Amino acid sequence: MNARMRAAVRKMMTQFGGLVKSWAQQSKGLRDAAGLRTLEGRIREEGLALLGRTLEGLLQVAMDAMPGERTCPQCGGPRRHKGRRGRGLISSLGAIRLTGPYWYCKHCGGQHAMDAWAKNSASVLMQELLCLMGTALTSFGKAQSASHKLLGVRVGKAYIRRLCEDQGRTVCVAPPEVPVKDPTDVVGSCDGTMVNTRQTGWRELKAYQFQYGQQKHGRAYLEPSDQFLPRIRQAALAMHAARAPHVFWVADAAEWIEKGVAVQWPDAVQIVDLWHAWQHVHEASRKIFGEGTPQTTTWAQRYCKELREYGGWTVWNSLRRVRYRDATRQEALEALLGYLQRNADRMDYPTYERAGWPISSGPMESFCKQLGQRLKGPGMRWNHANVSPMAALVSLWANEEWDQHWRTAA
Repeated sequence: MNARMRAAVRKMMTQFGGLVKSWAQQSKGLRDAAGLRTLEGRIREEGLALLGRTLEGLLQVAMDAMPGERTCPQCGGPRRHKGRRGRGLISSLGAIRLTGPYWYCKHCGGQHAMDAWAKNSASVLMQELLCLMGTALTSFGKAQSASHKLLGVRVGKAYIRRLCEDQGRTVCVAPPEVPVKDPTDVVGSCDGTMVNTRQTGWRELKAYQFQYGQQKHGRAYLEPSDQFLPRIRQAALAMHAARAPHVFWVADAAEWIEKGVAVQWPDAVQIVDLWHAWQHVHEASRKIFGEGTPQTTTWAQRYCKELREYGGWTVWNSLRRVRYRDATRQEALEALLGYLQRNADRMDYPTYERAGWPISSGPMESFCKQLGQRLKGPGMRWNHANVSPMAALVSLWANEEWDQHWRTAA
């Protein structure tokens, strides 16, 4: 430890000792909850300020000790020293300001010494915390308020939005970081939720998700199916899904999903999600017997139970002999029969359950709900270019991949 560092440490210890004595003196008169709130608030505010000054002092000493490197770290060409300049940094301990060497490269432009630590005027930890608030809360305005209240820093909602979008763009192209370990089965699914865009109104945000062991991986993109579906294969390859004993794809019976998965992941066992199948039975029952009638409930419960216990072909055989004189009722029945006939080969639920295979895409539904909660708030409209990056951050949070990503974000 050099002389400057020792002097900085002594100064910090002296300041800390003075604060502790002051807090101890105030605590002697503590009598009620209001007094505790005041003392706790003071310790938190003054303690954070002291920690911020501590970080500022240590970083300044470290910056002053940096060697004067005249080679540009970006292009490898020469750069000129342009003197020392101040630069602000938003840290998780508050805003700090450092003075360091400033360089100029004719190819890459101006470069401050602080760029090696933080290129976005915020430390990586602070970027993570601000992105977390922008992702987990329902708006950037609420994230702005929370960052002031919880972190003690004042940043604009536009700044938080820009951080989230920039970080989200890096996530969009990031592969899964945890590979499949044999003998873990892989269960995949995809679905969509509607997002209101400024350019073309409501558009479908398509999402996929993989579960393997205790791990999950998922992403969502605002793009046509022919661009989205290859991502399934890319993610499967990145996870080394071929190692798994079984690979399943559990989703609704949408044609684009069925055909797309058959092309991108032909080895996957495709299964129609039981809950989606039950929805079709209930919809047909309402159209045949009317909304909310006892017969509607009884009919739907009967065939939902039969579907799970005996499979799609059994239900199709039971219903294909039924006839209704009313054309509307018969039309509803024919629609259900067509749905069953197209998908019965992927509705062998009793066999699936005996083998211990999955029959529900509940986690995928939960993922889509979390996407909707953040991207479909009252009055929200998004630019096309910003939907997928924001959805990428929500994907990290919803699939418990947040910490994995930020460990490598520095």
